[in-house]
Amino acid sequence: MAVAAVGVGSTVFVAQAAATGCGVTYSVPSQWNNGFTANVAVTNLGDPISSWTLTWSFASGQQVTQAWNATATQSGAQVTARGVSHNANLATGATATFGFNGSWSGSNPAPTSFTLNGTACTGAPVTTTTSSPTSTTSSSSTSPTSPTSVPPTDNPAWGRSLPPADAQTSMAYDIVVSESGSGYTPKAGECSREIHARYWTYGPDGKVYPTWHPPRDASGCAFGHEHGDDPRTSDLFADAKWPYFGYTSEVMMASNPGGAHRHEDHVGHKVLAVNNSNVIQGDNGTSFFPPQGTTIATCDILLKFHQGTHSPDAFTNNVHELIYNNKCTHRDNNQVTEAKFTALIPNGRPGGFGATDCPGPFNNKFTNVGPAIPADSPSDTRSLGRLITDAACVQAIREGKTHFEVITGTEVPFDTNDLHEFWFSDVTISTSQLSFTIQPLFYVLNPARYYDASKPNKLARQVDLCYEGIRGDYCNTVRRITEQTGQRVAWDDPRSPFKGTLREFRAGGFKLRNSGPTSVYTDVYGRNASTSPFNGSIKQYFSGNHAEQNMFVRGATRDYAANSADQIHAPN
Repeated sequence: MAVAAVGVGSTVFVAQAAATGCGVTYSVPSQWNNGFTANVAVTNLGDPISSWTLTWSFASGQQVTQAWNATATQSGAQVTARGVSHNANLATGATATFGFNGSWSGSNPAPTSFTLNGTACTGAPVTTTTSSPTSTTSSSSTSPTSPTSVPPTDNPAWGRSLPPADAQTSMAYDIVVSESGSGYTPKAGECSREIHARYWTYGPDGKVYPTWHPPRDASGCAFGHEHGDDPRTSDLFADAKWPYFGYTSEVMMASNPGGAHRHEDHVGHKVLAVNNSNVIQGDNGTSFFPPQGTTIATCDILLKFHQGTHSPDAFTNNVHELIYNNKCTHRDNNQVTEAKFTALIPNGRPGGFGATDCPGPFNNKFTNVGPAIPADSPSDTRSLGRLITDAACVQAIREGKTHFEVITGTEVPFDTNDLHEFWFSDVTISTSQLSFTIQPLFYVLNPARYYDASKPNKLARQVDLCYEGIRGDYCNTVRRITEQTGQRVAWDDPRSPFKGTLREFRAGGFKLRNSGPTSVYTDVYGRNASTSPFNGSIKQYFSGNHAEQNMFVRGATRDYAANSADQIHAPN
């Protein structure tokens, strides 16, 4: 998570051109009570260099906590930043940019000097006579950056090349290519960060965002995580194109500089693509199998939802990014109803979560864990919200308690198959001309975590239960591996079955009727709908004025780790 503010100063350091000359721009676009975000641009004004190391010292005890596009370490007051694979080479006149989050107390002055590869950055470009640091003050406007021309909408080099050198990157992309934080941290033998960084797309703002990639690169290396269905298999892909992971967080940063923001971990972004899904009259989603009946519509669904099931994030944080595309053709008159909606949607109440059916039955129990980020996260009280397994389910398995299994119609004991999660949501946008409601369900059968208040961060691992004799096929698999190899299976081992890959995603309830403009603008939470754009708004699309129907759109149940060669493991 990060928070931001604007209206702070930047200091520019330049030096005369020389074989070892350099220029550095240090700016602080975001600052809050005890933290800040800094951007650094280092320009090589001398001979080409194959790798760079930039050093500086903080004067007031500031500490670097997270960096991207560079490796940053700190010893006392001195910070050392080194280039990474995609920006280590600096030709004459070339610039490398990186950023970091830091902490401060009392004051946060900019560093007064920088050194590049042992040479002080005190020179200047040949055509510049500046010989001393100059200070500037950034604008206090909170408007998002607007491209000067129509932003590009596609990446023809997807998976093959890095973004253009002059492309503006999003925070989500910077985190992925960083060697720290919640981006991509490859294990030994997995694809490098540079390979991962080739999978990008342009967002609606023209910035570069990470996007879907296969579990393995064309070169054969594995990434260790997956993002669900290939969006290219969707009939909606030609129009929707690549999903832009983290766009809502970028809009929130620009429009709410003084507040806390959501920056979701990269591996949690999951895609669902389903074509020609039949909507059955009277289906309300309560049964596992769709009922028999009349087909009233056929829908194509392409959505991206953020649902990581490995960290403590969802214990408190209830807003998660949804990119939703649904196009339905009504059988009675062939009218088309279509929604393209992007928002941080609430899944239940912030600050805690609800109980699953283990030890069950479903009830209104709510575990209050702590404050959510952002603090203004909206509350969804119409749906069941996030239902996450806790230690009470583990105890029920140990005690041999039973429950009714709807698929088999029999009473069976709880086991490791019941250490699952259900995430519900209910989103409504209503104006005098627009009525839009979606009620999606995201169900994960094999998460890597459960809640235990006695553990550090209240986070416990399912795989560890397998060494306590707990019942279930998942743990039988783990124990067999240990018997055969003599090795204990770690929570992030590809051999562990607990990695969040067995998912049932349903587009769920869907109602849409719009007699007004198809373009509607909302804030990042899908609220404050307007027919005109406003600061911090996201452009939505709603089309169709068919007589209102209650439709439940089925999705799919898939195991995204079915191919063991993909080497998928938690965190995922």
